[in-house]
Amino acid sequence: MSITLFSCDDGFGDIKILHGDPGHRFRHTLPSRAQSGDWYQAGLGTTAEESAVYETEGGTFTVGESLQAEDTRFSDYAVSPLNRVLVAHALHHAGARAPFALAVGLPLRDYFRANGTPNEGRIIAKRQNHLTPVRLRTIDGPVDLPVPQIVHILPQSLVVAMSADIGDEEDAPVAVVDIGSRTTDITVMQQGRVDFTRCGTLPDLGVAAAIDRFQGAVEDATGQRLTRNVAQNALIHRKPIKLYGQAVAVDIVNQARAKAIQAIAASMTHGVEQQARTLADCAAVILIGGGAYLFADAFPWPHARAHVDPVFANADAWHVLLEAQNP
Repeated sequence: MSITLFSCDDGFGDIKILHGDPGHRFRHTLPSRAQSGDWYQAGLGTTAEESAVYETEGGTFTVGESLQAEDTRFSDYAVSPLNRVLVAHALHHAGARAPFALAVGLPLRDYFRANGTPNEGRIIAKRQNHLTPVRLRTIDGPVDLPVPQIVHILPQSLVVAMSADIGDEEDAPVAVVDIGSRTTDITVMQQGRVDFTRCGTLPDLGVAAAIDRFQGAVEDATGQRLTRNVAQNALIHRKPIKLYGQAVAVDIVNQARAKAIQAIAASMTHGVEQQARTLADCAAVILIGGGAYLFADAFPWPHARAHVDPVFANADAWHVLLEAQNP
């Protein structure tokens, strides 16, 4: 029996799942939103379609978009019960059935030690996290979700850098800037090797920071409070903002959007160049992650380009690599 491969990029803001053959890829994105406890059974007006309750070693969690989500910004998130449940929920949503293999990543800073050797303890802990059973509560009782038969752990951004097309500049460095919901990661690779002295993470600099600034600017201009979802949809998807049934002036929204993107991009530029020392010697700067399109035109790097599929760049790169290794 063949084993289906599911590649998962388990970010702070969203869980991305990719599976399928090269010509028939399937992509799923679910928000990383869960709360400790059984909030569905507590009856907050949610439905089975809106929330689901999961049990696992370390706690019970309710997953749903309408919940007040737990903060995923903690150091052990990648190996936590919360992460395990969010990934299991996404795999269940994507239709994972036994037997299947899971490819999932660790940030470069967790995958490798400071001396560049793999951090075996962290890699083993990440693998074990996803081999630990998760049960879905139903009206007929808990149901065990399928556990992956194989768990591949790969470094985030690294495989994207390895597969970058830089033409005849194969000796030049390649930089990958991964703009996530809450962090921005920088990876610089040259001649097949990571330059760890030029890699790092910018905490609290990502799409969420731009949403915060945009929301604050619109609230200051209108004197009214916005919900987080309204601000997010207006900034990222350019949806109109309505307050008390009336649309907020387009000029106010556009000005707030431009200033928010410009301000956060300026902080990112400073942080990336400080960490990487310079990007001038790089053959390319590849932007990936959920913020790639949002910030692509705001950086001063002429050789920067958004990946063809920035949200799924990591998952797709892992999928292609493992397909080649296991034809």
